[in-house]
Amino acid sequence: MEPWLIVGAGRVGTQLARALFLRGLPLAGLVYRSAESQRRAASAVPEQLLLPLGALPQHERLLLAVRDGEVFSIASALAAQVGQGGLALHTSGALGPEALTPLGEKGWEVGVFHPLVPIPHPTHPPVDFSGAVVTLAGTAEALNAGEKLALALDMLPVPCSQLHWPLYHAAATLAGPMLYALIHAAKQELQRANFPAPMVPQALGALAQRALAYALQAQGWEHLTGPLVRGDRTTMAQHTASLTPPVAAAYEALASYVSSSFTGDVPCQGQMPKQAS
Repeated sequence: MEPWLIVGAGRVGTQLARALFLRGLPLAGLVYRSAESQRRAASAVPEQLLLPLGALPQHERLLLAVRDGEVFSIASALAAQVGQGGLALHTSGALGPEALTPLGEKGWEVGVFHPLVPIPHPTHPPVDFSGAVVTLAGTAEALNAGEKLALALDMLPVPCSQLHWPLYHAAATLAGPMLYALIHAAKQELQRANFPAPMVPQALGALAQRALAYALQAQGWEHLTGPLVRGDRTTMAQHTASLTPPVAAAYEALASYVSSSFTGDVPCQGQMPKQAS
């Protein structure tokens, strides 16, 4: 595998750089844009691999790991520095390969390399990319390079040529950050209910892991449990009255979403929800 120069020493860039380095895989360097990101990244990869954006070396394989709103502007800045030809990927899940158009116009092969894995911090805890899906898109050469990078990190590459990027990213946000938010809310409300605090992680972990397993196995709503399935509106009203207002609003929004999938206005025990077409 040819070495990658990673542009952006934030969460994704630093964790990917460290993963490559620890596996003994080719890493041309990690490009930082501030003294703070340089200091932080130095705890994850050798300092000799850290490079300032202003002194970017000529390199033919770039991985842009910057914020969604900066991908195009950074690609434009890089296009003014690099020569003709080369290959560049970006790690944004909200944007397609066209975000790298300034490089594409200079004859570069461009694409997307989006890891579907939570990355909570640039350096700790270290992210294990093994087994995670990485969504790929772009030119044939970009797809090939992205697949090699994914396999080198023991990830599962999934090429997607006709992806609706905002919708894809929204779905991923539901399964990642918003799932985190729901668990965080459940932890707080369970403690407010005077459940023993030391047992909260164990209790919610066992419950959430089983619910997740059922949800992933299901074709639709057939494994759903709880008062909504029973049509127990009295219990649900008690729930919303007990929850803190922001959590109650989230509860009601989710309940409305689930209810809209049932065949009747009021679901009842044994009644199956409509399957999405």
